[in-house]
Amino acid sequence: MGKGTRSCQRWFLVLLLFFLFPTTLGNPILPSSLYGDDGGRLVELPPNINKLYTTTEAGCFVAYALEPNSIIGWNRGLSPELGFAIEPQFHALPTLGTWDETFQTIQIDRVLEQKPDLVVHYAAIDAANIALADQIQETLGIPTILVDNRLQALPEALRLLGQLFEKDVRGQALAAFVENHLGQAASFQRLQLGYAPIPVHIVSSQGPGRFDELLDLANMVEIPTWDNRPPLPDYVLIMPHSVADPYRAIEMDGHKRIYQIPAFPLNWLEPGSMFCLLGLEWLHAIAYPNAYNGDLSETYKAFMEVFFQVNVTPELLDWTLRRSGISY
Repeated sequence: MGKGTRSCQRWFLVLLLFFLFPTTLGNPILPSSLYGDDGGRLVELPPNINKLYTTTEAGCFVAYALEPNSIIGWNRGLSPELGFAIEPQFHALPTLGTWDETFQTIQIDRVLEQKPDLVVHYAAIDAANIALADQIQETLGIPTILVDNRLQALPEALRLLGQLFEKDVRGQALAAFVENHLGQAASFQRLQLGYAPIPVHIVSSQGPGRFDELLDLANMVEIPTWDNRPPLPDYVLIMPHSVADPYRAIEMDGHKRIYQIPAFPLNWLEPGSMFCLLGLEWLHAIAYPNAYNGDLSETYKAFMEVFFQVNVTPELLDWTLRRSGISY
């Protein structure tokens, strides 16, 4: 079956989900153009929104998936993996930096040169980010909205940006895709009620607790310190590039369920990233190989086709899921 046929079939399924399960926008823009963002801030939106600056990389890819022509630049230079997933005409966009709670690498002059109509601060909804959104708006002099970056809130973020870009149908279709997979994951998780959370250890340069939201959705709990004394983890998950090659040392300690976290085109467990949708299914697939009836390889192919128009070849599938514990 050709790429064009597969693409048409996947888009047909996405659009079918949209029309079978229509969802109205939760917070329509007020007639006065005052918009109440996810942090409860009232923001005066410009009459036309064509270009935007996203303060975080995760937000940039949500915007890119909806309307590639809307983004004015990247938060950091494109890696080879990201370059493969991005259409070539967007590779030369400038690197503008990030502005979040952890990093402030933004190049303000370069951002202002691009004349964005709107700034999207895609982040956790808390007091710190509400204050930061106010600071960003005051510093740049550009309307800035705070958008919830939780995985459960991704459908509404897609609908919102689709409305702002006048891409309502695409926004609704992508939201329906996400809601369908989140619904399947939630249904499966309800079947696991009564089971104790599965202990995992994550080999990462990040501190403990960073992955709690996704682990909780998968009924897992992180063992932050692992010193070979009980309780021992059922699984060891290794962040790509976090250490040179930890597999041999870990296997010497007697652990066989050691899996590398998939990371194409971005890490599947990175908090706030749309790729957490794939990460959640991956966690279910490795934790419940005999009970989980999803097909991660097909979900991955559909996700990349629908969101990024990338055809996942057998070679790319093999490279992405290497050492991940997934058979396909």
